[in-house]
Amino acid sequence: MVDLVLRAANLTKVYRGRRGHAPVDALSDVSLDLERGTTFGIVGESGCGKSTLARLLVGLEAPTSGTIRIDDQPVVISERSASRELARKIQLVFQDPFSSLDPRMTVGKALKEVLTVHSLHTDMTSLRASELLSMVGLTRRFAERYPHELSGGQAQRVAIARALAVEPEILVLDEPTSALDVSVRAEIINLLVRIQDELKLSYLFISHDLSMVRHISDDIAVMYLGRVVEMGRYDQVFVTPLHPYTSALEDAIPVPNPEHERSRQAAGAVAVHVQVDKVTRGCPYAPRCALVEPRCRDTAPTLTEKANGHMVSCLVALDDAQ
Repeated sequence: MVDLVLRAANLTKVYRGRRGHAPVDALSDVSLDLERGTTFGIVGESGCGKSTLARLLVGLEAPTSGTIRIDDQPVVISERSASRELARKIQLVFQDPFSSLDPRMTVGKALKEVLTVHSLHTDMTSLRASELLSMVGLTRRFAERYPHELSGGQAQRVAIARALAVEPEILVLDEPTSALDVSVRAEIINLLVRIQDELKLSYLFISHDLSMVRHISDDIAVMYLGRVVEMGRYDQVFVTPLHPYTSALEDAIPVPNPEHERSRQAAGAVAVHVQVDKVTRGCPYAPRCALVEPRCRDTAPTLTEKANGHMVSCLVALDDAQ
């Protein structure tokens, strides 16, 4: 039997438009299951709804519709006590680590504040703060530093330590390495893998970089304009991608061959970051799709399972896969 730590069902988020503007559909009917001890990768370009999904899952915002369950218990965020209880179960690590750190507090004080708020290790907060720093590969001397005295990689380690302070079951990692140098990205990914193994954590790893997601994820959802267009195990999504958008993201992964990269650029294979007008009918990806057919502009596809949990939302792909 599958042990699910988190289940999100039919999540939709609609933001009220500014005066004179239509409402914004940031998320539309998104569902996912996170198995305990595994990593679920969510990938898509900017504006696809990844960060909105993260904010809903950790309780920073309420969904317009849909449900979230953690440990098979419904998530309620209307009361402060319920929000604090939720924070003990699921924590968010932001893209910009400095946004979660108070510039007026030393690292040690920031960690001890979290412990105090949640009444954890009340008799030995200093010792626990040192343990948390050690857990993320930093020495205890970092406890005396202020955020402006940290490098980007060090600040992200502190942000991870701060999230771990409440001993959560789930970490939602929202582009945790995108602001870092390539070598530091690898260090942070390896750190996250080690911590997951040691603490048996479950991760939701959000990124625009498909190559990054495939190195850490057990399952993957590909999002486009607030919708999941493909979902499955990482080997299914990478070995046999079904949606043309997934293929475009895969083609955009850089390769260490300048001539090959130039030929791909010339062919337009990596030109996936294109803004399109809002699609009110048919397939949202139709204006950008090389496989588009007349029916795609009139009929909206639904996310459909093809085999062994591999799902896709594409009329052409569904026909070809049969």
